[in-house]
Amino acid sequence: MTGTDENELLDAKQIHEEFGLSPSRLSELYRDREVTLCPEPDEVKGRQRRWKRGTIRPFLVSYRKAKTAQPSVRHTLLTGPRDRLMSTSDVSKALGHKRTVTLHGWLQNRPAYFPEPDVVETTEGGRLRRFWHLGTVLDWIDQRPGPGNTQSKARTQAAAPVEDGEPEELLDTKQAAPMLGYSSHLELNRAIARGILPELARPDEVVRSERGLTSNRYKRRRVVALARARQQAPTSSELSKHRLEAAAQALREAADPAAVTVEVLAEAHPGHGSATAWKKAIDEALRAIQEG
Repeated sequence: MTGTDENELLDAKQIHEEFGLSPSRLSELYRDREVTLCPEPDEVKGRQRRWKRGTIRPFLVSYRKAKTAQPSVRHTLLTGPRDRLMSTSDVSKALGHKRTVTLHGWLQNRPAYFPEPDVVETTEGGRLRRFWHLGTVLDWIDQRPGPGNTQSKARTQAAAPVEDGEPEELLDTKQAAPMLGYSSHLELNRAIARGILPELARPDEVVRSERGLTSNRYKRRRVVALARARQQAPTSSELSKHRLEAAAQALREAADPAAVTVEVLAEAHPGHGSATAWKKAIDEALRAIQEG
């Protein structure tokens, strides 16, 4: 499960942010829907198509399961000694990309997603040439998160932590993801960044690696409370009513209305909606109080 409201309409960009499916791939799946079984959009306005979360999510789950079940066929470039150097072009072709733009995008925009090159050379013209050992690429493919990894997830997937563990124990997103119904920590991180899970916008601890990369940690009790709330989420109309009531009560009790934030309300009422939904509730409650 991803978002809380199954009836929320998502466009291609939102589907990409929440589920990791690119708009171009979504268009292909819809174009070939007689074969892919991609569902019809729940709303069409002009050229924009939008699907309810409850429509697109089950389809993507089944689509990815079917894709994962397909046997792995490796490119001929992925054979040979592990210390053989591969250029950017070689790596891109081996991963099924016609151009190098995707690989360059990973290196620039998604730190730590793809390994840094093993060898970097500078040409006389000042251009950088990057090379990876074949073994580096093979290891990444075997551990790659998401549908790109055709290996069984049972070997690498971290087991979901038990709910009766130490409540104050700190969990990273790899441990929290399966508890919250996400297939990988990358999907969970995207949901947090997009405001789908405002309950986790503020981590209990931030750990910085030797390479300067940060990793958020959350107390087990917070993750467990959110997981249970998401499993028992009422209808969207009931959630909207609960958010408005909670926002109004918090505003009336607060010495400073500015202290009533999305994060504060979301943490106090886990599983009640996205950051956008909470912001709307706060604004509506504030208007009602001012007018009353």
